[in-house]
Amino acid sequence: MPTVPPHAVALSGMLAAATSSEPRITETQAGVRIEVDLPDELSPVTRSTILTALGGAGRYGHSRTEAGDSVWGEIDREAKR
Repeated sequence: MPTVPPHAVALSGMLAAATSSEPRITETQAGVRIEVDLPDELSPVTRSTILTALGGAGRYGHSRTEAGDSVWGEIDREAKR
């Protein structure tokens, strides 16, 4: 079983703390993707915390569905941190 890079574990923890939701971690060909559901309302501090956390990812984005909003960040396995 592959291990999750420490930077991905840190990102997961930061997103969990900011959103009070459990992040989903999935493996991709290039690395690891961390996705978390967003609460219905975001305070300015929470929004800033989420954006700061995602800024450390190689790629990040936002998804909107009927079920709600989520954000995701991807960490490359080869990333040097």
